[in-house]
Amino acid sequence: MRIVFAAGEAQPYIKSGGLADVIGSLPKALAKKGHECYVILPKYQDLKYNDQLEYVTNFYLWVGWRRCYCGVFKAEHDGVTYYFVDNEQYFRRPGLYGYDDDYERFAFYDFAVLECLSRLDIMPDILSLHDWQAAMIAPLYKERYCYYDFYGNVKVTFTIHNIAYQGKCDPRLLQDLFGLDNYLYYNGNLRNDGCMNMMKAAIVYADLITTVSPTYANEILTDAYGEGLQSILNMRRHDLVGILNGIDNETINPETDPDLSYHFNSSNVNEMKMKNKLALQKEVGLPQNADIPLIGIVSRLTWQKGLDLIINRFEELMKREVQVVVLGAGDAKYEEPLKNFASRYPDKFSLNLKYDGALAQRIYASTDMFLMPSLFEPCGLSQMMALRYGSVPIVRETGGLKDSVVPFNEYENTGTGFSFANYNAHEMLDTIDYALHVYYDMKDKWHDLVVRGMQENLDWDHSSEQYIRVFSSLL
Repeated sequence: MRIVFAAGEAQPYIKSGGLADVIGSLPKALAKKGHECYVILPKYQDLKYNDQLEYVTNFYLWVGWRRCYCGVFKAEHDGVTYYFVDNEQYFRRPGLYGYDDDYERFAFYDFAVLECLSRLDIMPDILSLHDWQAAMIAPLYKERYCYYDFYGNVKVTFTIHNIAYQGKCDPRLLQDLFGLDNYLYYNGNLRNDGCMNMMKAAIVYADLITTVSPTYANEILTDAYGEGLQSILNMRRHDLVGILNGIDNETINPETDPDLSYHFNSSNVNEMKMKNKLALQKEVGLPQNADIPLIGIVSRLTWQKGLDLIINRFEELMKREVQVVVLGAGDAKYEEPLKNFASRYPDKFSLNLKYDGALAQRIYASTDMFLMPSLFEPCGLSQMMALRYGSVPIVRETGGLKDSVVPFNEYENTGTGFSFANYNAHEMLDTIDYALHVYYDMKDKWHDLVVRGMQENLDWDHSSEQYIRVFSSLL
């Protein structure tokens, strides 16, 4: 198959979240299986390897009534061809998202993707769209481009990475930016909750909808998780498929990771993890003690990530024989109480209010446990990386956390981590206490738990096979 991916970010070029990891890994995995894969991205100012891109062509396109320049650049990476669409008015600025004109910026991007298909003579079998930034490509293709001779019978898929971010905007933008008839708003195809909704448009127009874990696919059909789109998703539930994301075992590898102080595998994890722990404790300002259990948290500090539960029970947690290291930044309502705890418990709690990819890798490799009590988590990659690096996850049973962490069973000596069902601070602390009990009192079973997690097959090989089956079913 020839597959074109459209998304707002992709590793190794630009990243703000897990979407970049998926778009960096899935096309690579598909290309290894013989499929022809392309990724089309905006040419951001902060793009890595900007000076290594090859100029291809330029043309003008229309965004509503605006005549816009579009340059096209190219790069090859891991068997995948990347194209970058360039307009300095829209993308020569710091960062990726968060600007007042984001809807206009990504309207340009959506048109640029469709124009690139014909101008670069890339006729895909599958056009794979990801999140709201690429969502309007679906109605643009079905209402306009599919009638042009070149575009033929492209099959369009849409992947929901996080249904909380939908691209809600003023209905007037439908005509102003996309040049589509207002009838499409009033007939309900693009309307939801009194506004134009880009994600709903993609759900309506895509030939098939995927999301990033089987559990999340079921959750978003409910009022609790559907964020107002549960009705339309239920109408298309037979076209909705949940496929668990994977991780790239070539780069997420404790034997070769350049950011680690000591490399290891499942056969020497005890010795090397202790050395990594001592090095991390020194780095983050905690007393060096190889015997005390070290709990890691690498997260955006937002309501989604379970910070309410953590702060609610933090005083109680500090009464345990434990150390905690947090890496991340976010909302002041969470940062401030954590700063208070850090000043009161300097020997037990290290707070690092920043984003630091190298330190994150060392936390995965050095901690004994990894806490991730999310309110909702479409897939989550941190728990998978923790498993790969021998840090036992403690998670809430939601979305991809439920699908990727098998609860420990001490009687059968099975499982890869610890989990709790309800979004409840007491349940979370009880689960942490149980994990500490196993750590201190069942050393052999704890070692087996760590090794099973490291050997768990959570790479892209299995997930890419599922994508191949889903894409093939449309052809």
